[in-house]
Amino acid sequence: MKELFNMDIENRCPRCERGRLKPWSELSGDEQEAAKRLPGSVGIPMTERQTTHRWCTECWYEDEGRDARHA
Repeated sequence: MKELFNMDIENRCPRCERGRLKPWSELSGDEQEAAKRLPGSVGIPMTERQTTHRWCTECWYEDEGRDARHA
């Protein structure tokens, strides 16, 4: 049970604290289109964003995946 709690904390959005950070593979088609248009990652190849970044679909915070746990 403690592991589930820790996983929830790690996946919680640090900006809004309501949403869960989702990897590219968990985003719906519409969510993927929205994520592609976010201005925060201009200059970062989409292939890199798809493999290392995570998104909150509540506030559209984009976690850049610099923490090795999420890479």
